Amino acid sequence: MRVITVPMNDPGWAGYVAAHPQAGPFHLPAWTSVIADCYHFGSFVMAVVDADGAIVAGAPVIAARSPFGPLRWISLPFTDSCPLLMDHDQDPAAIVAAIQEFVLASPIREFEIRANLPEGTDRFPVDVGFIHQMTLPSDPADLHPHKSQRENRNRAIRMGVQVSFGNGPEDIATFYRMHTLTRRRHGVPVQPRRFFDLLQERVLEPGNGLVATARLDGTVLAAGVYLQSNGTLVAKYHASDPELPFAGAGHLIEWEMMVKGCREGFHTLDLGRTDRGADGLREYKSGWGHTESPLVYTHISRHTPSEGISSVGELPKRIIRNSPTWVTRAAGAVLYRWTA
Repeated sequence: MRVITVPMNDPGWAGYVAAHPQAGPFHLPAWTSVIADCYHFGSFVMAVVDADGAIVAGAPVIAARSPFGPLRWISLPFTDSCPLLMDHDQDPAAIVAAIQEFVLASPIREFEIRANLPEGTDRFPVDVGFIHQMTLPSDPADLHPHKSQRENRNRAIRMGVQVSFGNGPEDIATFYRMHTLTRRRHGVPVQPRRFFDLLQERVLEPGNGLVATARLDGTVLAAGVYLQSNGTLVAKYHASDPELPFAGAGHLIEWEMMVKGCREGFHTLDLGRTDRGADGLREYKSGWGHTESPLVYTHISRHTPSEGISSVGELPKRIIRNSPTWVTRAAGAVLYRWTA
């Protein structure tokens, strides 16, 4: 076997992803293209092929630089988890060894794959937190969230909150307005609007995701962006209006998506990454009945991996919280490209 690079729009890779039982929304070429085109990154597929040239393993890759730093390959930035895909009859150790040999011979500092690879020399596992996933039953009656989740869901229902689903430009525009308010409340930059426009055009509209929006008497209370592919639903982004009183709208969105997943034959609901120290978020996700597992990324490099940009300092957070929404948008337009 050998490792080659192929364009992200290669039909062979698209077919491999479509047919692979473990492929999820983040393996879709469209997801990588959104990241690459929004932030002006290079992208390609690192493919392992057999003697006949057929793909037997692979990963989507973004080529990015940190500020004033060397070139890095990442699979993938702004993505919670992106396991290496490989045929079931392949030896994982041999596949990873071939990829490592290719990476170490390339003019880059490191290759970061957002998955836990087998241990070995020049492979550095990094514990980044937890991932929360649930196996969805076929019958929503078999869903058993904890009491607090049920109470907040029921509160929203009693108040008359309604959840709608859509994948059009108006749906993503509504979400982005809420997302900007949420990010400002947390004191962190928001992704550029172009990112979500590309997401709607390339991922949601073709049928690989949707926006769930909760309203009360026409007022938008909360919204969420979910990605979907190959039987897996991923809760990627959530937002709410901090100026409105709590009505359990976010809980109702979560519940309606779980029910929708059961009825439409999805086997997994992924609530994504939770950083260590975010105990409240961990408790919230586990309360829906999700299983918590350690989340480890692997760096292949001759050098100890750098820490990167881990968080926004307290002073910038205070500035963002007390500024107009255009400040968090402007900060995101400048900074997000360098946090890959």
